[in-house]
Parts: sequence; C-alpha cells; structure tokens
Amino acid sequence: MAKRKAEKTRKPDPAARLQEKSEELERVREFIDETSFGADERSLSTDLSIVDQHPADSADVLFQRELQLTALEIIDEESAQVQKALERKAQGLYGICEECGEPIAPERLEARPNATLCIECQRKREERRAA
Repeated sequence: MAKRKAEKTRKPDPAARLQEKSEELERVREFIDETSFGADERSLSTDLSIVDQHPADSADVLFQRELQLTALEIIDEESAQVQKALERKAQGLYGICEECGEPIAPERLEARPNATLCIECQRKREERRAA
C-alpha cells in the first residue's frame, strides 16, 4: 500500500513527458485535419454558385477556416518547441536555460516540459517582444 501511495505522489519525469506531448500534438493536428473544411464553399452548400449566398453564410465558412488555421499555427509552434526541447535532451542540455545557462526550475519543467528558458529569461524575452 505504501508503494502505491508513493507511485501516486511521484511526479512524472518532465523529460519523459516531452515524447508524450509530441504524440499528443500530432493527434490534435490529425483531428483538426480530419474535421476541417477541405474544399471550397460550393462543396459545403447545396447551391451551385456562391454568388447568391447571403454574406453571413460565407462569413461563417471563412470564420471557421480562420479558426482552423489559427489552431494549426498554435500546434505547429508548440510542436517546434517540443522538438527543440527533444534536441536539447539528445545533446544533454535538457533542463538548462539556453540563454543564461542556469538550470530551469523543476516546477517550470513539470508545468511546461518543453521549456528551454528559465522563467526569468522567458520574462525578459516576452518583455522585449511587447516593447
């Protein structure tokens, strides 16, 4: 019983979660690809032409496509971060900030296993982007 309790309280290894995160992102990407619009507006409606459609009908399709593209951009960015962290792991640099060279806090890696910056360097980067 003590062994089970220890297993429940033991936190998962952030480095091991990188591969899981990569696989999860791929599944989400496949889901979006399978459930998204794959053709033009004419194939989505029973009309032969989109000319006589109400603008709101076309706007809905365009809005859905924009959501799809935004979701794919976010997934691609997240996937790139995961791949970068996996490369750092292969180089033996996982958990080391790529800017200052200090160790990344275990709590940060637990929350965001694909982090390649310590929290302070991440803040500085975000402040530079905002400026």
